[in-house]
Amino acid sequence: MVIGSVRARQDRLGDKHGDKVLPITIHGDSAIAGQGVVQETFNMSQARGFQVGGTVRIVVNNQIGFTTSNPRDTRSTMYCTDIAKMVQAPIFHVNADDPEAVAFVTRIALDYRNTFKRDVVIDLVCYRRHGHNEADEPNATQPLMYQKIKKHPTPRKLYADVMMEREEIGIDTATQLVNEYRDALDHGEVVVKEWRPMAMHSVDWSPYLGHEWDMKWDNEFELGRLKELGQRICQYPESHNLQSRVNKLYNDRMAMIEGEKVIDWGMAETLAYATLVDDGKRIRISGQDSGRGTFFHRHAVLHNQGDASTYVPLAHVHDKQGPFQVFDSVLSEEAVLAFEYGYATAEPGGLTLWEAQFGDFANGAQVVIDQFISSGEQKWGRLCGITMLLPHGYEGQGQSTHRHV
Repeated sequence: MVIGSVRARQDRLGDKHGDKVLPITIHGDSAIAGQGVVQETFNMSQARGFQVGGTVRIVVNNQIGFTTSNPRDTRSTMYCTDIAKMVQAPIFHVNADDPEAVAFVTRIALDYRNTFKRDVVIDLVCYRRHGHNEADEPNATQPLMYQKIKKHPTPRKLYADVMMEREEIGIDTATQLVNEYRDALDHGEVVVKEWRPMAMHSVDWSPYLGHEWDMKWDNEFELGRLKELGQRICQYPESHNLQSRVNKLYNDRMAMIEGEKVIDWGMAETLAYATLVDDGKRIRISGQDSGRGTFFHRHAVLHNQGDASTYVPLAHVHDKQGPFQVFDSVLSEEAVLAFEYGYATAEPGGLTLWEAQFGDFANGAQVVIDQFISSGEQKWGRLCGITMLLPHGYEGQGQSTHRHV
């Protein structure tokens, strides 16, 4: 979701190389090794429809996941960050008790990302001083670990000792800083520098607030203009040699515009997209079969049979149209839908669609649907206009991809 939100902002700013927006994701050591969505996003990191110029991934490696701390139980690799090796991402292991080393490594990681536009990982080797929530008593399950942690000085104490040894501060100054900080917390004061995003990076959902679900909406479109758009989206270069079935489909669409054939779903959908880009709206579609369409019905991307070049009619409606992008995604559901959810949260005025290759493929992304799409507004006030296309059922084959098993 973070990466999708970043991609939306980059697209809006025309930032093709990731120079203006930087995604940073924070993981736990058990989560980065254990959550499949991590592998999916690494796999997407250089794919054309999803690349953002590299993500800085910070691992808070406290060497425990809830109550699981033995590496023989948490993973099958030496390091929790070994998953990043699948894309040859540099991995910097650093002692989190040393803030200067952490700052140094962070600069190196940022230099790498900004130079090579690829993912990079910072592994903060640290510990969890208390339980994973207020009621947890970690000594019950990790007695030896927490006996050591209890005796171990905090990073603040360690760094204060280093600075005093270097005669940069005295004991009185160190004590004063701690007391001032605690007093500020006790009085509810802001203890970090306030930061506001630049306007060009921000997102404004205010025009969409406070409306009734059943409000009337003028969805009329002038017939003459619709026919004109229909003709334009059926045009392609003469040098573009279409496959015979695709050629027939486009000939049929021209007949639909002339009223000689009944408009089918594929043409109706394409006309709807044309009206939106004609009005300057951005459209983004992604899925494992989105260029062609599951039932051979869309063909938004035309493949030249001679040289394999592609042409997208909806991207050539007119010079001042809104962007139209369609991406055949990696073969993942959860991460791709999460990416598109993030994209849609940062692009209020556009149409963002995720398409399941077949309807039951949504099963592989159910966690995103449950935790974010269906409940994000209620839980966090997070608005999102994503549209999900779940093609299945009415063509006679049934709703399950695995019907043949």
